Amino acid sequence: MRINGVLLVAMMCGLCAWVLYRSHEEARHYAVETSQNITLIAQRDIVRNIEILSLSLDALANRYQNAMYATLTHNQQHSYLFGSTLAAKHVVVMAVLDRTGKVAVSSLPGAPANTYGDRPYFTIQRDQPDVGLYISKPIVAKFAQDLRVIVLSKRLSKADGSFDGVVVMALDLAYFRELFSGVALGENGVMSLYSGDGVVYMRLPYSQSLIGRDVSSSAGFLQIRSLMQQDSGSFFARAVNDGVRRLYAFRRIPETQLVVFVGRAEKDIYKHWTDNLYTIVTMMFLFVLVCMVLFLVLRKELKKRVEAEEKLRQLARIDGLTGLLNRRALDDMLRDLWNRNRRSNGIFSILFIDVDYFKFYNDTYGHQKGDDVLVSVARAISVQLPRSADIAARYGGEEFIAVLPETDQGGAVVVGEKIRRAIEALQILHSKSQSGHVTASIGVATYEHGVHDSIDAVLNAADGALYAAKGRGRNNVQSSRELAGAA
Repeated sequence: MRINGVLLVAMMCGLCAWVLYRSHEEARHYAVETSQNITLIAQRDIVRNIEILSLSLDALANRYQNAMYATLTHNQQHSYLFGSTLAAKHVVVMAVLDRTGKVAVSSLPGAPANTYGDRPYFTIQRDQPDVGLYISKPIVAKFAQDLRVIVLSKRLSKADGSFDGVVVMALDLAYFRELFSGVALGENGVMSLYSGDGVVYMRLPYSQSLIGRDVSSSAGFLQIRSLMQQDSGSFFARAVNDGVRRLYAFRRIPETQLVVFVGRAEKDIYKHWTDNLYTIVTMMFLFVLVCMVLFLVLRKELKKRVEAEEKLRQLARIDGLTGLLNRRALDDMLRDLWNRNRRSNGIFSILFIDVDYFKFYNDTYGHQKGDDVLVSVARAISVQLPRSADIAARYGGEEFIAVLPETDQGGAVVVGEKIRRAIEALQILHSKSQSGHVTASIGVATYEHGVHDSIDAVLNAADGALYAAKGRGRNNVQSSRELAGAA
């Protein structure tokens, strides 16, 4: 009887597991299919509009070359060149640049005849006759209320094929924002446009600070770079920007480096499946409630899982490369430190530490050597913080933060100088540095009651001191109080 009961429970569990697995797979397949369809629709819309804009550039080029042989007033020329080429929505400006990059004609009345001969959208057309339509990275259009735009350009050639200038068009990135905004992807869904080399062109939910950002060196982007060589595909990944795990579908835009992404949060995809899971588990729990042995085993396994999750939570506070606290843990610690000292009128100091010329180091010696430098610098910082209350954390990239509780400005400057000398004493060769070795610049700020109204104010003061240290030749320590006194 006991054996039959165990077999029945096992069969029921197996059946439920099979049903849950099938429904889980169906939810995933449906999410992949719908996401791919959305990327296809977006791709076709973008391709169609790029073709229209490209034809507009061709029309402008032809009219400009024809106008060279006609006697027209300024108004007649402007009407002839731009009268019908600016119908496309979100086109900010169209212009012709001569062979030196100077603005020959512009659709903006009264626009200054600036020279753009050093811009990629000009130099590439000049140096690569067969490049066709070129699409720039996002830039800030100073001439148009600081709009975020991309520049489309095409080459002007003489009859003999020699270079004769460039026709350009600035397209407001609001076009992509408007295109993506009507897509329903759930509460945590995202839709974005990247270049194949990791530059952000658009992302919804929208954040202006992300536009134009290069994320090519981020761990998440490096993991998917090989996948993006395909024309389309899908994958699960945790987002670089907000840490949410999503199913991403992507599709390349033909004849460009652009890739459109649709991301649906994993928890949104499996919401209905999760609801069914809860129902089935509840029924099974009632069915096997009498089996205390199974219950005890389940409780034991649950305890192990909780312990494992707690261990993972602790590990999540540590920077994987340097072993120091990560940004998230630092933010939590600074918030607690601020609240504690604000109540007690205590003091604390913050050291902003930045490795000098680190980008040049990476470019010269490679990212692996760069990582080794960060590990060595982190170790040198930690050694100079012997008190258990002192905190060292990696702030991001080559930036570090040291937090010194109950330490005034003078004491913090002394510690900062020790750290600077310790890093310099590593004697790590750096051919692109003025000193020939890896060094660091350090900014110091101390919380003063009544002066700083937030932890961000203290951080900004330290950052300002760091900026001053870099401005004074790098490899030195500057304090915010000294800067204020000098001012």
